[in-house]
Amino acid sequence: MLIIDKQTLTDLNVTNNRYRDMIDFFDCTVTQGGRDMLYSYFLEPLSSKWEIENRQHLICFMQGLEISDLLDKYMMQDLEQYLSLPQEPYSASRSTYYLEMVSTNFLSLDFKKREILIKRSIHEIAKITDGLAIFLESAKLADYTLNVLKEYGNHVERVFEGIDRDEFTQLLKNKFSTELMIKYDYIFRNIKRNAIREIFNLVYHLDALSSVAKCSKGKELVFPQIDEQITGSDIITIRGAYNLFIEDAIKNDVDIKKENNLWYLTGANMTGKSTLLKTIGSCVYLAHLGFPVPADAMKTVLFDGISATINLGDNINVGASHFFNEVLRVKHLAELLASGKQMFVLMDELFKGTNHSDASEATLELVNCLKGYKSSVFLLSSHITEICPILHKDGIALKYLGVQLDEQEGIIFTYRLLDGVAEEKLGMWLLRKERVFEILFPRYTRV
Repeated sequence: MLIIDKQTLTDLNVTNNRYRDMIDFFDCTVTQGGRDMLYSYFLEPLSSKWEIENRQHLICFMQGLEISDLLDKYMMQDLEQYLSLPQEPYSASRSTYYLEMVSTNFLSLDFKKREILIKRSIHEIAKITDGLAIFLESAKLADYTLNVLKEYGNHVERVFEGIDRDEFTQLLKNKFSTELMIKYDYIFRNIKRNAIREIFNLVYHLDALSSVAKCSKGKELVFPQIDEQITGSDIITIRGAYNLFIEDAIKNDVDIKKENNLWYLTGANMTGKSTLLKTIGSCVYLAHLGFPVPADAMKTVLFDGISATINLGDNINVGASHFFNEVLRVKHLAELLASGKQMFVLMDELFKGTNHSDASEATLELVNCLKGYKSSVFLLSSHITEICPILHKDGIALKYLGVQLDEQEGIIFTYRLLDGVAEEKLGMWLLRKERVFEILFPRYTRV
C-alpha cells in the first residue's frame, strides 16, 4: 500500500472538513456501506499497476451501466440488521431446533416481528445475489474478463453452492413457506454467513465504483497511463493539469524527468504556488487510487509514498512550534528516502518559521541532499530567490508562475507555469501604488 499520512491527506484536500474535499467530489453513493467503501479507497491508495488498471477498467465499464436495482440504502440497513442477529446455538438437528422454537414462540408478538424481518431479508438476499449474477454475466458479454470480476463471481457462486434452484426461485418471488423460511434463515445466517457478508461487501464495492463512474462522466477527467518503474528519463508527464475545486481553472503542462526531478518554485503570495503543488499532487494521488485525474492526459510511474507539507501548523499539545514540526517532517522524509523508498514530495514555503538567513542556508543544504535521489520527485516552493543562481548551476529546475503589473488593472495573476525565477517585487509595487509611504511622509519622494 502507498505510504501516506494525515497531513498529506489534509494538504491535498482529500479529507478536509472545512472545505469541499475529494471524497465529496466523487461521492454519489447510495448506501452507507458504499460511502464507507469509497472512503476506504481514499485512505488506502494502491501500489501495483495491476490493481490500479483493474480499478480503472472496472470504473470505465460501470460508466455504461445502471445498477440502481442493486442499491437500496434502507434495504441494506435492514439486511445488516438481519445478519447481525445472533447466530442460533448449535443443534444436532436444524429441523428439531426450529420446530421447538416455533412451537414455543409461534404466537408471540416478538416472533411475528422477527418472522417479518427474516422473511423479507431472505427474499432481498436472494434478489441481490441474483442481480449480481446478472451483472457479472453482462460483464462477460461485454468481454470484461478482469480478474477482479472473476473474484466477484466466486463470491456469488459460494452463495449458490448447494442451493436448490427451484427453492431459490420461490425466494425470488417472495412466495415461500415458513418451512423454507426456517431452512434459508439457518443457511444464510449460519452456514453461509461469511459468503453473505462477502455479497454485501461486493454491493458496497459496486456502489463506490459506480459513484466514481457517475461523478466522472461528462467531466474533463482522464485515466492516467501507469508505468511500474522509470524506464527512460520521464517520471511524470501531465497535459492540461487543473485544480478540481477551482471554476474555470487555468491548465498547465507538467514534465518531470529524471534529470530535473527537483523543482524550485518561486514567487510571492497569491501567485498560485500552493495551488499548483496541490494540483500536481492531486493528479499523482488520484492516479494511485485508480481514479481519473483532472487533466487532458497523464503518464506517471508508481511511487512508494506521497508526502505533502503545505498547510502545516503548530502542535500545541506536545509543545511543538511550526518550525519544529517542519523539521520533524523533513526528518521522517529523510528516513524514508534513506531506506530506499521512491517518494513524491511537495514542500511549500519550508523553514518559514526561522529567520531569512537561516531558512536560506537550510533550504540550500536540503536541496543539495535531495538532488541525489533521482527516483523520487521533489517540488519545493519558496520566497527565497537569492540561492537560485547556485541551484541553476546544479541543474535544479527553476519554475515560477507568471505575474503582470499594470498601473490601471493592478496585479494580474496569470497562474501560468514558466521556466525561470520570479523577479517581481510585488510588496513594494503595491505599497507605492497605494501611496502608503506618501501618506506616512508627505514629503516622501519616489526613488
